[in-house]
Amino acid sequence: MNIFIDWSKVYDVAKSTSKEQFLQQTDSFSKIDDAAPVQKFIGYMEHYQKKILPSLLQSSQMNLTPEKFVNIVINSIKKDGKLMNAFQQNPQSLFASILFGAEIGLVPSDEIGELFLIPRNIRQDNNQYKLTVTPLIGYKGLVKIIMRNSEYSKIDAQVVYKGDKFKVSLGTNPKLEHSPKFEAERTAENITHAYAVVHMKSGANQFAVVTRNEIIAVRDRSKYPNDLYFNDAANPNRWMEKKCALIQLSKTLDKDFYGSKAIEFDGHLQGGAILTMENEQVKMIDATTIVKPSRLRNIYGTLNNL
Repeated sequence: MNIFIDWSKVYDVAKSTSKEQFLQQTDSFSKIDDAAPVQKFIGYMEHYQKKILPSLLQSSQMNLTPEKFVNIVINSIKKDGKLMNAFQQNPQSLFASILFGAEIGLVPSDEIGELFLIPRNIRQDNNQYKLTVTPLIGYKGLVKIIMRNSEYSKIDAQVVYKGDKFKVSLGTNPKLEHSPKFEAERTAENITHAYAVVHMKSGANQFAVVTRNEIIAVRDRSKYPNDLYFNDAANPNRWMEKKCALIQLSKTLDKDFYGSKAIEFDGHLQGGAILTMENEQVKMIDATTIVKPSRLRNIYGTLNNL
């Protein structure tokens, strides 16, 4: 990755100082690649804040300034030791994942819960393993993507347990009825279904239902193990089970361009694809070609023109 120097600052100093003063002051300019890891990361983020993020955030209609977006990301990354290690081992994967979030209109932050940056040990083209960051869209991120459609008023997702009254009718008059039995044991082993419903301002609604076996199949198709599924302690709100239903529903809903891309590539990323940077453009490496970087392909036409 390149060393970024503020040439405007260099020019201003050159105009207003003698040669000796100029050399003294420019010697103190921050050279990113020589800085400590945190400062180095901040330097690159400031570069993206000026050069790339304004266009991405405007295209995705995110209600954040580039400066605010960068501040959130910096505060989230610098206190996570594994992500800082991933930055040092494979910075391209981290920056690509951050820009992926900006492109689809989601903030990469565990606290916000829209897009998670997950460091994983992944084999590279030289057969060596590196901590590599892969983005994971959260339940809140999916809701945000879907609710960009002004025709929708509300989204709800629930899980169904043994003992609940649950009835689904399809055909020409689809209908879903769910009466929970709260006195029954509502633990992971008793989950039978999950469903998601979008309510429209017109009064209509649309829903999708997934069975326990379908949730398990989704979990098992993922390239990466995820112990949040059916986990009473780590996932008491059942976000992963609800996300399965919401993903299925989202495939049939009208979405903007970036929402469609987000949902499409969430599947690719869960299947083992990774993101990287090449010439300040985000690239995706398919799961089947991770050790063959020559087969990199663009995932966003808008990034190609930056």
